[in-house]
Amino acid sequence: MAKQIPERAQVVIIGGGIVGASIAYHLTELGWTDVVLLERNTLTSGTTWHAAGLVGCLRATQNMTRLAAYSAELYESLERDMGHATGFKKVGSLSVADNPERMEELVRGAGMANTFDVEVEVISADDLCARYPLLNPDGIVGGVWLPG
Repeated sequence: MAKQIPERAQVVIIGGGIVGASIAYHLTELGWTDVVLLERNTLTSGTTWHAAGLVGCLRATQNMTRLAAYSAELYESLERDMGHATGFKKVGSLSVADNPERMEELVRGAGMANTFDVEVEVISADDLCARYPLLNPDGIVGGVWLPG
């Protein structure tokens, strides 16, 4: 049975995807109590449902990198605090270079990660293949590991 929509609300959020749900969550965390979230179907059943759900820890700007870090922390705390499984798994990312130009690009990105206080490790081809024995070593120049 659908709940009746209130005639008035201090905030009305249209759309129950990740953005709308996040706005409602953060407003209520700030103490707002008169918040209504409207969604025509099931919450997060649209575009959000079809997204891969990847939360990379390094972005093009420091502010976006901070937002990504906050998001990862939030997803971990939601599961802990709310007692509901979110499915979020912090597994990190590995980028592999198969030519010197790509390796140079990865090293520049690692420098940016250091500047943004993101944990990063540049890995030689030998170390990469030793850590990941299923990786085909042919043509591997090296890689970058972002644990977060």
